Amino acid sequence: MLNRLKTLIANDTPPTEAPAPADRLHVAAAALLIRAAQIDGEVDIHEQQLLQRLVGPYFGLDDAEAAALLDQAGAAIDAANDLFQFTQQINASFAPEHKIMLVELLWRVVLADGVVDDYEANLIRRVAGLIHVTDTEAGAARKRAEAPSSH
Repeated sequence: MLNRLKTLIANDTPPTEAPAPADRLHVAAAALLIRAAQIDGEVDIHEQQLLQRLVGPYFGLDDAEAAALLDQAGAAIDAANDLFQFTQQINASFAPEHKIMLVELLWRVVLADGVVDDYEANLIRRVAGLIHVTDTEAGAARKRAEAPSSH
């Protein structure tokens, strides 16, 4: 430990820091959004653009930060064996209204191509269950996502 500190001081290089908890939460939420776009086997241009438009404003990021987050989240979801690591973080840190908002954003991504297949609907049901969003709340989130003013 002391040698590492000496090396860092000698090299005058700042240590690389672990992502802050908010960053990990953003990655977790963005990873789920990316998975929603991927699950039907094709991420079309509308879904890619929507992901960029959603992640920036909802997470308080500028375009470059949003693109970097999507890259990091894409790598995280590609490396993941399941969704639990992401939903566990969200469950531990998101308020109930933020969980419902995440389900609405998932629906917006799924609805972007105009087709909801069984895999997409199943993904949202699984995520909603894992983050303790009721079927009623998830259904209301879908209706908001389908509303023309939400796009």
